[in-house]
Amino acid sequence: MEFVIQKSDLVRELQTVTGVVEKRATVPILANLLLEAGDNGLQVGASDMEVTIRGTTPATVVQEGGITLPAAKLHEIARSLPEAEVRFKLLDRNVMSISCERTRYKISGQSRAEFPGFPEIDEDSGIRLPGKKLARMIERVAFAITREDPRYSLNGALFLLENGKLTLVATDGHRLAYVADELDVAVGDQGKQSVIVPRKALAEVSKLTADLSDDDPVLFGKTDNQVFFVVRGHKLTSSLLEGNFPRYENVMPDSCDTAVLIPTEELAQAVRRVSLLTSDRYGRVVKVSLSDGKLEFSSKTEMGEAQETLNVEYSGPEIDIGFNARYLMDYLSVVGSPAVKLELNPTRQSDEDRKLEAGDKPGQFRPEPDDGVDYRYIVMPMHL
Repeated sequence: MEFVIQKSDLVRELQTVTGVVEKRATVPILANLLLEAGDNGLQVGASDMEVTIRGTTPATVVQEGGITLPAAKLHEIARSLPEAEVRFKLLDRNVMSISCERTRYKISGQSRAEFPGFPEIDEDSGIRLPGKKLARMIERVAFAITREDPRYSLNGALFLLENGKLTLVATDGHRLAYVADELDVAVGDQGKQSVIVPRKALAEVSKLTADLSDDDPVLFGKTDNQVFFVVRGHKLTSSLLEGNFPRYENVMPDSCDTAVLIPTEELAQAVRRVSLLTSDRYGRVVKVSLSDGKLEFSSKTEMGEAQETLNVEYSGPEIDIGFNARYLMDYLSVVGSPAVKLELNPTRQSDEDRKLEAGDKPGQFRPEPDDGVDYRYIVMPMHL
């Protein structure tokens, strides 16, 4: 095996695929990348047995072959090399020689025969989605996926595709992010697709789609217990999460009695400043007080007190509600609209819900303008 590749192409490809590699792989071979040189150039692959990715990058192949090399060390070496051609040559006993101008390395690898296989995907059955819209939708919900909840189905986002519409939903039990957009897609004979895509797989899809336009398609499909995404020649597969996703419709308000419009940047700055004196011990709670013409943010802990007031168009009863400051900042960092609509005192189905005070009900945040996208962020209140 021998090939020559530009340093920039090598680094770009390694950056794309190494996110799948587990930092503390329980199976040693999974800490490696699979490199295969062939007719189409250099193919690089990674797997953690749940998520896999493969991509091809230009390279001049002198001799075809394959090897697995330590992902972290190979990436570190590649980034350190000068901007020039890099030559890889496989020596005896799975030792790879890497040379670039006056720099030489020899690193030990493992046979490609030991690397797990990649799932077969049927690209003909895939559905084309607009890349830029998909990337934006993932960004708007991914932050709400749980990292700690033992309920397996919450460790991913609901991916619901039907004729003319894509919906993504994520929740950690304390907040819920929902985004739905009308797309020019048809599911065909496959019917409505409803799957729970793991957090790690969504993060990798987000990386792959980061710089796409809506003219750049993403191929999405499902086979058995696997879901796949094909983006510019990169093929990503993921095992699906089992279990039922929570009935998110039950926490989404039918309407809200109170709504105020707040410039996004002003809101973010106010929450950020007031949260400086919040405490993890008390859930980083920020008190939000709405009264005639003003919206006040405040915090009080053993460290001290903080307060900031924004002018808003509102006339009505006073409302006090507590929110986790980090939950608000997570949303404000991705909403991307000039203003945000804060909606309080939601009206819902149950009689029990109607008995609650406005400050004891969830708050709902929406972008303004919404650009035709139904994007909602629902946050449970915290005890004041």
